Amino acid sequence: MLNLILSLLFDSGWIFISGSEVHTVTVQRGEDVTLQCSNISTSPTHTEWFRVINTTKTSCISSMFGSHGQASFCDGFQNGKFNMSSNVTSVFLKMTEVGLSDAGLYFCGFYMDVHIIISNAVELRFEGKLSLVAQQHDEMFNENWKSQIIIILMFLYRW
Repeated sequence: MLNLILSLLFDSGWIFISGSEVHTVTVQRGEDVTLQCSNISTSPTHTEWFRVINTTKTSCISSMFGSHGQASFCDGFQNGKFNMSSNVTSVFLKMTEVGLSDAGLYFCGFYMDVHIIISNAVELRFEGKLSLVAQQHDEMFNENWKSQIIIILMFLYRW
């Protein structure tokens, strides 16, 4: 079923993924971290950050329009821990005092014309010994990151 959905979305041209490489950022608990994705738009557009954890839960984090727009934060992310910003070349998501619950796969997406373009994916990992849940996440991530993109897309279209 997943392969059918993937095929339909990509063959229809609704979704385009700019590169298939996933970058990994490794941090320690309590640190601040800034995730970055390339701003692939040549004109002001709507940009969003998403997070997938355990390959099953997709969360909208924040969105903004244009490089000088005001970021708005989705439910559960208005606590001041997150800050979204942008310039002409990059879009940033800063997180303060990260904890193990912040581990996951983060995506930056752009609405361009009638397409959603995922610029890149960043996996946030923690240094040191991983918990059992984190180890399971690590194993699933290595095998299933494309299915995680589909989860985000299904969230966007509310299938």
